[in-house]
Amino acid sequence: MKCREIDQIVLATSAESENAPLLSWSTAQGISSYSYPGDVNRVTTRLRRAAENFSADICVLVSGDCPLIHAPAIDRMVSALKRHPEADFIAATSDSHGCLPALQGVSVAWRRTWQRADDLSDRQPLKEHHFPILYQRPDLFTCHQVTLPKEIYAPFHHRYSIDTWADLEFHNALYNTLADKNSPYSLPAAIELLRQDPSLLAINSHVHQKGVEEQSRKVLMVMDAGGDYGYGHLMRSRELALQLTERLGWPCTFLTGDQEARSSLRAVGFRLLPREITPPDLFTPEKIPRLPFFDLIILDLNSNNTLPAGWRGGLSRTTKVVVLDRLNDWTQESDLVIIPGVTAQIQTNKTTGAPPAILAGRDYVILRREISRLTRNKVAKDIDLLVYLHHKWQQDVIRKFAGKTDLSVHVIEQQCTNFHHLLARSRVLLSGFGVSFYEAVALGTYPVTWPFSAAHDRDARSFYRNLGLKPIMVPDDLREDELATTINMALGEQTGDTMKDGTPNIVREIKSLFEQP
Repeated sequence: MKCREIDQIVLATSAESENAPLLSWSTAQGISSYSYPGDVNRVTTRLRRAAENFSADICVLVSGDCPLIHAPAIDRMVSALKRHPEADFIAATSDSHGCLPALQGVSVAWRRTWQRADDLSDRQPLKEHHFPILYQRPDLFTCHQVTLPKEIYAPFHHRYSIDTWADLEFHNALYNTLADKNSPYSLPAAIELLRQDPSLLAINSHVHQKGVEEQSRKVLMVMDAGGDYGYGHLMRSRELALQLTERLGWPCTFLTGDQEARSSLRAVGFRLLPREITPPDLFTPEKIPRLPFFDLIILDLNSNNTLPAGWRGGLSRTTKVVVLDRLNDWTQESDLVIIPGVTAQIQTNKTTGAPPAILAGRDYVILRREISRLTRNKVAKDIDLLVYLHHKWQQDVIRKFAGKTDLSVHVIEQQCTNFHHLLARSRVLLSGFGVSFYEAVALGTYPVTWPFSAAHDRDARSFYRNLGLKPIMVPDDLREDELATTINMALGEQTGDTMKDGTPNIVREIKSLFEQP
C-alpha cells in the first residue's frame, strides 16, 4: 500500500561517518537523500534544510525509528492540510470512543511551519526533537485535527518506535508472529494481534520515553570478562546497561578487553571504548583526560583488579561511581556498592552519611531478560545434567562419568549463546559458583557447586544457606562413585521459590544518586 499524496521521498540524515552505508543504500534504491553537515543534535534544522533543499511545499515527517506507518492515514493528513491552508500543521484526533490512533512518528506541516518552528526553537532541547514547539505554543501555531482510518485506532496506548533493544525485540515478536499467521507486518494487523495477545505489550512496556526537557546521563560500564572470569558478569552488566537505557533513557558505553564480550555488546547496539584503554589504569592522570565525560561510571571488575588509593581524584565532582559485587578497600571511594546476590557478609546499608551506601540481597539479583522470559514459560526438562566448568580436566572427568551413566549430560566448553535455553531444559547445573546459580534457581534447575577456590566455596555455602537450599558440592578429592551420588542427590531436590529480576530496583537506586542534594 503506497501513499498517493506524496510526490517525492527524501532520506534526511546527518553527515556522520556511521551514516555512510545508509546513504549508499538510499542511492542504490533510487531514493533522494540529504546529509546535514551541522550539529547532529540540531534535528529541527536538519529537517528544515532538507525541506528547503528540495523545495517542499508540504512536509511529511516519517521518523526512521517508527516502521509501522499507514499510507491511507498519511494521505488523509496531507489532503486535510491542502484543504485547510490556513492551518500550520495537522494532528490526529481521538475517535468516538476516546481511543487514539496508533500511528506514531508521522507529522504533516507546511515548509513555512518548519522554518518558523526552527527559528523559534531557541534552546537545545527544542532543537533535538521533532518540533515540540508546535504543541507547546498553540498561540503561535494553528493545528487542524482530523480523524484517521478506524483500523489504526486501538483501545490501548503503546509505543511503536524503536529506540531501545526491548523495542526491537517487541517488533521482532510482532513480525514473527504475524508471519506465522500469514499476516502482513502492518499497523492494522499489529493492532489486531495485540488485541488477541496483549502479553506481547509487556516486552517493551517498561521503556521510558524521554521528555523534551529531561536530562540524560552518560554511563560508562567498565567490565572484566572472559578467561577464568567467565561470561556471567558480561550477561548481568549487559542487562543492567540495557535497563538503564530503557527505563531512564541513559546511553551506555562499555570498556572491556575481551573480544567475545565486545562482539556480544556491539550486537545489541552498545558503543565501546578502544581496547587499549584497560580497567587497571583507567583512572590514571594520563588516561582520564582522554576519556569522554561520563556522568556515571559502573565498575564490575575481577577480584584481581584493584584501584590505587585516591583513584577517584581525577574524576569530575559530579561523576557518580557504582561498584558491582566488590567490598574492598578501594571501593570505599565509590558512591554506591551493589552486591547482586545473597553472599555478602554485610547488611544492606542505605543510611545517609559517608559513602558508599551498600545494597545486597535477592532484591538486587540481576536476571537477564532471556532468563526472566523463560520463567514465564513451561520448558520440558529433557537434560538431567548441564555442566559448565572452565578446566579441561574437570570436563574430562564429567565425560568419563557420562559414558557410564544413563543420565542425559550436556557439557558446555566455551561461551554458549543458547545457554539460557539449555539451563531451562536442565534438572541440575554443575558449575563453579557464579551468576548462573541465580539463573538456575529462577528456572527451577538445581545448582551443584564444584568450587574453583576457597572464595567460591565460601560464597556457595552462603548462597545455599540464605536461599534455604540444601548445599550440594563436589569435594576436592573427588571419587567417581561420589560424583554419581552427588548428582543423584541433586536430581531429587527442588529449588523452591522463584527468583525475580531485581534490576529495576538497582536502576531506581542509581537514579536516586542524582536526586540527592
